[in-house]
Amino acid sequence: MERALRALVLATTVGCSSGDSDAFDSGKDAAACGGAAATQMHWVIDSLYFAGVNDGVSNGFDLDGHTSNGTGADGCGRADFTSPDGTTGIDNAFGEVLPALENTEFIAAEALINATIRTGELMLLVSMDHVDDGMTDDCIDLSLGRASGVPMLGTDEAFLPGQTLARDSSFDNAIVTNTAVVDGVAVGSPITATIPIQILDAAIEFEILDGAVRLEQHEDGLASGVFAGGLDIATIINVVANEGVAQELKDLLSSVLYVVADLAPDESGECQQLSITFEYTATPVYLFAEE
Repeated sequence: MERALRALVLATTVGCSSGDSDAFDSGKDAAACGGAAATQMHWVIDSLYFAGVNDGVSNGFDLDGHTSNGTGADGCGRADFTSPDGTTGIDNAFGEVLPALENTEFIAAEALINATIRTGELMLLVSMDHVDDGMTDDCIDLSLGRASGVPMLGTDEAFLPGQTLARDSSFDNAIVTNTAVVDGVAVGSPITATIPIQILDAAIEFEILDGAVRLEQHEDGLASGVFAGGLDIATIINVVANEGVAQELKDLLSSVLYVVADLAPDESGECQQLSITFEYTATPVYLFAEE
């Protein structure tokens, strides 16, 4: 399971979807952002966790543009959640599954993910480009990418701020252009990322579909945020049914995922995707100039 649970985030190819979205679209019809003195700002994700659900409250986004109460066709009969700030319509069906997964080998997932972050195997970047004012700017680009190198850690194993890393040029950024940062908060959507997930000896690629990312800057220069999207359930079921995953976990996923599915209904009204949300913290870094 260890390689599995590097999980959900080792981006081989990360692509951006800039098409229309019924739920939200942070892009603006505007010329290229940034003046002559515009700069870039980068944060490396130093911790990553699955967002849970607590008494109907969850971090995340309204991915499908509906606020579902669980009684109608919207959301395939699954009630949406409310964010900590009171926003309704939040989609995070995977958060409902987490308590059950804690009784399986999946419980090691977050620890393994964060171990690979500290070794430098998994260094995701959240970046703002064409920035005139890092706290309030009505036209920036927001992206997800990946860094390479050996990170410098403190005695507490935390990433040291201000270090310089290399951009992993073999990975394409997922970029939302012409969005904004307001009071230090930037949101970008829609983003679709192709992400390989390692489950024991099975290396498979999943797409997090029509997702979104949020970056929140703090006074000390650190940042936090979330990114979310939809996972295709048929792909997940097919992989766990045919690869070296514990039978207990196979049975659980096969029996539960379609029950809690909440995105992409088919012609019969059955949802084919599962919403998932990640919470992260991040440290400001610099990147070496690309040749």
